Amino acid sequence: MENQRFEALSRICLNNWHYIKHRTLSFDDGINFFTGHSGSGKSTVIDAMQIVLYANTDGRGFFNKAAADDSDRSLIEYLRGMINIGDDNSFSYLRNQNFSSTIVLELRQTDTGVCQCVGVVFDVETATNEISRMFFWHKGPMPDHEYRKSDRTMSIDEVKNWLLSNFSKEDCYFGSHNERFRKQLYDIYLGGLDAEKFPLLFKRAIPFRMNIKLEDFVKEYICMEQNIHIEDMQQSVTEYGRLRRRIEDTCREIESLKKICAQHEAMTAVRENKEMYGYFAQKLDILNDRRKIRESQEKIQNLKADYEKANQEIAGLETEIQDMTAQSEELLRKISSSGYEELKSQLKAVNELVEHLGSSQARWKQTAEKLHAWDDEEITSNRTLWDIEAFDKGDITEEALKRLQDDLAQMRKETERQMQEARSQIRELNRELEKAQEEVAQLKAGNKAYPKELEAVREILKTQLFLKTGKSVDVEVLADLLEVRDDAWRNAVEGYLGNNKLLLTVEPKYAKTAMEIYKELDPKKYYRVAVLDTERVMADEQAVQDGALAEEVEASRDYAQAYINFQLGKVIKCESVDELRSHRIGITKECVLYHSYRIQHINPDLYTKSAYIGKKSVRQRIRLLEESMETMKQELEPLQTLLADGERVLGHEALGQELEVYLGWQKDKAAYLEKQEEQKDLRARLEQLKSQNVAAWVEERTALDNLRDSRKAMLREKERQSARLQENCESENKNLFQFNEIVTGKERNLEECAEYEEKLQEILTAKEESGARIRYDQMRNDYQAKVETETQKQAEEMQKLQDTRSAYLRTYPQRNFSLGSESNEEYQKLLDNLACDRLEEYRKRAAEQAKAAVEHFKDDFMYKIRSAIKEALQRKDELNRIISRLDFGKDRYQFYIGKNKGSDGRFYDMFMDDALQIKPSDLDIGLDNQLNLFTMEHESHYGAMINDLINIFIPPEHATPEEMEEAKRNMEKYADYRTYLSFDMQQLIQNEDETIKIRLSKMIRKNSGGEGQNPLYVALLASFAQAYKIDLKPGLRRNPTIRLVVLDEAFSKMDAEKVASCIKLIRGLGFQALISATNDKIQNYLETVDKIFVFANPNKKAISIQEFEKPEFEQLKPEISEEDDED
Repeated sequence: MENQRFEALSRICLNNWHYIKHRTLSFDDGINFFTGHSGSGKSTVIDAMQIVLYANTDGRGFFNKAAADDSDRSLIEYLRGMINIGDDNSFSYLRNQNFSSTIVLELRQTDTGVCQCVGVVFDVETATNEISRMFFWHKGPMPDHEYRKSDRTMSIDEVKNWLLSNFSKEDCYFGSHNERFRKQLYDIYLGGLDAEKFPLLFKRAIPFRMNIKLEDFVKEYICMEQNIHIEDMQQSVTEYGRLRRRIEDTCREIESLKKICAQHEAMTAVRENKEMYGYFAQKLDILNDRRKIRESQEKIQNLKADYEKANQEIAGLETEIQDMTAQSEELLRKISSSGYEELKSQLKAVNELVEHLGSSQARWKQTAEKLHAWDDEEITSNRTLWDIEAFDKGDITEEALKRLQDDLAQMRKETERQMQEARSQIRELNRELEKAQEEVAQLKAGNKAYPKELEAVREILKTQLFLKTGKSVDVEVLADLLEVRDDAWRNAVEGYLGNNKLLLTVEPKYAKTAMEIYKELDPKKYYRVAVLDTERVMADEQAVQDGALAEEVEASRDYAQAYINFQLGKVIKCESVDELRSHRIGITKECVLYHSYRIQHINPDLYTKSAYIGKKSVRQRIRLLEESMETMKQELEPLQTLLADGERVLGHEALGQELEVYLGWQKDKAAYLEKQEEQKDLRARLEQLKSQNVAAWVEERTALDNLRDSRKAMLREKERQSARLQENCESENKNLFQFNEIVTGKERNLEECAEYEEKLQEILTAKEESGARIRYDQMRNDYQAKVETETQKQAEEMQKLQDTRSAYLRTYPQRNFSLGSESNEEYQKLLDNLACDRLEEYRKRAAEQAKAAVEHFKDDFMYKIRSAIKEALQRKDELNRIISRLDFGKDRYQFYIGKNKGSDGRFYDMFMDDALQIKPSDLDIGLDNQLNLFTMEHESHYGAMINDLINIFIPPEHATPEEMEEAKRNMEKYADYRTYLSFDMQQLIQNEDETIKIRLSKMIRKNSGGEGQNPLYVALLASFAQAYKIDLKPGLRRNPTIRLVVLDEAFSKMDAEKVASCIKLIRGLGFQALISATNDKIQNYLETVDKIFVFANPNKKAISIQEFEKPEFEQLKPEISEEDDED
């Protein structure tokens, strides 16, 4: 194999590439070794080589992958030579004038020495960083001018002209399109390489690292991905899925429409019952009215007869009364001539006057008795008592009576004023008492009774701080954070702090936010509340003088202590006036304050009623409040007594009527006795007349008048009866007319329905035949009740219909149908349309699309996956054949590729089963069989599995971006043939009786050293051997290919012995190798490589490269020793 011919990389020419202005390197046909410190330029040459070998100038996926650092270079940075200047990542370029660059590889056939060159030339416009390119190839070796003119690189046009001048069209090529160049590069220039697999393998091998699972290694380097174009299949399957979903959606819509129509039928049945019962009720109402009309007509006849009879009786009574009146007048004439009637009239007038005068006397006496209630009142004056006595005796004068009225009114007015004042004081005391009781209850429950506006702001701050910070922030009153050490100074602390002890506090980090919230509050409501700037008070140093009041206060928060030091740190505790005067600010235990050159008592309310600091303040406050409550209760008692006395006084007689009323009573009282005597005299004289004949006349006339009066009463009753009868008759006639009008209107409004009429007549006939009395009104009411019941049912059924329609319209918003219409025409019409024409149309189209999907699924997917798997198995066999002939000493290896042992392996047998025979033309067009892709034998085994796989390639509808991304990942996964396979390598150990196979994936995971690398390098080199079509069978001749293998940091964890073994393997396979490693590894390669390139880039601006042939390796040993000593 070492002597087989191939295309060797003999030279590379670089012009204006990164930090290389111009350099041509010559390579050995065997093992070439790049060495140098990290960043010395090794990857610069390797990346240039890759640009030509891939015909790819964007560098994505391979630029600087061979470098040890993590920089990510671009083409423009390589071409212009970007230089990093400072720590802030600022940079500049080496090349700042328009220029050209070239990269050229010279390939030489090892058997004939015939050369060819492939390369690329760039023109760069530095002002815009615009890059132009041209790929080219020509026969023959690299020219002596190495693509330069004088001291500059040839441009695209110059290279093109040089090619045209020196080569025929058959012996050269140039063009800017990389795809065309790449095709010729792989098909012709490089000897016929796989255009997809070779660049992947070559690109991945350069930065090859050992931190990779063996299975992933085989996937990436041996069985690389294949682009199985499934677009047509996916489009076809998607279209089928869309139609299938359309059918399913249509079926679901049909079911929804059937529910709507069924519900509409239920609603319609209830509505028809309601209409029938309504018709019955209307007709029965008319029949009932007709019956009433007949009854009214009969009533009118009876009323007329009664009216005639009453008028006859009235005429008879009038004649009889006239006769009685004539007889009574004759008797009255006889009585009048005797004087009896005159005396009787006088007695009647006197009787009425005596009754009036007696009433005035009784009222006077009753008023006098009530006035004596003033006798026991302390406020009644002697004059008033005397006037009351005179009133009782009845001899009070008009002047005294007026005075008495005024005195009583004045006493009532004064009493009312006192009561009003008492009520006001009682209300105020009750408010104070209630407030004190509430405060005592809160204090005993452990809550200080802070002002309501303070608590309101506290809650606002808590809520707003939570909304702004997302955290529950404590908002505390300063007084709750304080405690007084010596109780003797408690009042002084409470009094001096005053309202400052009610400051609201939060942790310093929330202070600014809290103040911003407070700033936006209503100033009219919350101006008495303040928030402490805990952040600022903590930031400033708060000094405390010796003997200051601050020494007596202990705070539970550092920021609270800082504020106390600020407020009380300069307030000095004093005992006397002299001490007070000796300080700028001083205070005594008795709360005498010296400040600003003045002395003053602190308001006691600040350390009594408004004492809030510490637990003792609560007990002191409770005691003060309870004492205050007791005092208020004592103050209430006399006020309540005063109110009760006032109510009693206001209940006394006050002579509230006009003065003339009382004077009239007094005058009537004096005339009462005189009129009583006159009454007696008239009665005696009247009795004397009665004893004569007049008495008989009076008695007869009285009896006659009584009889006449009874006849008059009968007459009046008969007249009223006649009037009533006449009125009733007229009213009944009016009612009859109105009834006729109403019934006519009802009959006119009733739409005759023969069906309903027939049913009603059957009901009435059955009722008559049963002997039951027909009550039209009762029957009407019964049917009207049924109408109401059916109306309720109809509303319920209509609501159900609307709910069903609403659910349907939410699912199908494109249906612009009515929700509340009683007509169901549009829904029924759509149902008929969908159930007949459209569903059948979809089924037919789905059947046709299913066949197309099957054909695409077979051609674009099933066969391609099957073919890819077979190709992988064939590749495995070829690789195993290659490595079986390699000498690894006692070690032997082979690749394993087989069925995936995971859940995805279940599809493997489906793809590889020989029973697979897809015949789309034989498919059943029925919906349930549209995915029957296989013969009965294959389907019986894999039908459900096939459906699962096809459904993966049907994108979900109405999916979220995340769901679509997940679906895309699944499609990509199952379109990759490697999903269905497992990959591994096996070490073969030959015993006397058998060959033992050990899975290397487990061993390599356990062993990260050089022992684990060897099999992977074997696998990698075997894959290159297959890619370069290295024929291990003698006598078989093929077109020569390149055999270049580039490995960066190769064999990094192997010792020299292992390195030698691997390089021996590379030689044995006939590869030309370029191995890159840092210079600390050079001693492992000196004995095994053929040529060494030493890279240096000391100033990070210019790369130098030294070439050493094998006889010159001795020169490198002293340098290695010096570096080891330095290390």
